Amino acid sequence: MKKFSKENFNTTDVLNELMQESGVIVFEDVYNLDDIKSAREIVNHFADTQEQKESHFNAEAEASGKIQLQQRVWNLFGKGDVFIKLITNDIIFKLMSKLLGSEFICGSYCASRLLPGSPGQELHIDYPYWDYYKSETFPMGLNSSFAQNCQATIPLDICSVESGATAYIPRSQKKLKYPNQNDDFSNKQQMVAKPGDLVFFNGNCWHGASPNKSDHQRAALLIEFLPKYIKPVEDLISYLDEEFKKNSNNKVRQLLGLNYEYPKIMDVSKKTNNIGIGYQGKNK
Repeated sequence: MKKFSKENFNTTDVLNELMQESGVIVFEDVYNLDDIKSAREIVNHFADTQEQKESHFNAEAEASGKIQLQQRVWNLFGKGDVFIKLITNDIIFKLMSKLLGSEFICGSYCASRLLPGSPGQELHIDYPYWDYYKSETFPMGLNSSFAQNCQATIPLDICSVESGATAYIPRSQKKLKYPNQNDDFSNKQQMVAKPGDLVFFNGNCWHGASPNKSDHQRAALLIEFLPKYIKPVEDLISYLDEEFKKNSNNKVRQLLGLNYEYPKIMDVSKKTNNIGIGYQGKNK
């Protein structure tokens, strides 16, 4: 996993690593540890007090009666100002604006907490390709030559080999395919990182949480970024009140998709003309 400095990095080199090389990078010591501690406390509070929430790619955990050891806390936009601060970091906006377009959005913002004994996940790819094992439901000719997803991980605990740091297969993002038991996983590596770091990976890179064989939890924030035209996997809007949306800064409004007016109810729109560059009108 290639490391980059938050003070001095070449955007082209970073994006090339995500698209053409390993598919995974890390920026070290991006975040203030007090903010990480605050986020961890909130995540632990919800994980300790809420009922079991939906998670994904955990067939082994469910079959073995250990699904409760893989916990999710969803919709972090509405769970504390610290989560807004973390997701609006300048590095995120600089890189995602280039990779996914300047009006990129957030498709999901949650926390994952693996407790000791959690068996981990099957290797998979992420939304919008996460059910690509049903390839017949996707467009003909779909490929990984351009990005329609990028994932970010912000560790709240030490993500080590022992505690279940996310496993991945380097360069597997270069060919769009959902992995299965017949694929070669011999080059499997792990996204080892520490609190304060910021990890990015290509959502088409085969990956999955590893078993937590340590004696402590392994929590991290999981963020999905998408181009503006992809339907988010998590409904981030419905649980936010109007006051939150009204007072959100422009970065948060963009992430929530509030700056992009579609889909809209065309039958009540007051606009008579909206889309286009207007070159024909200029000649009249």
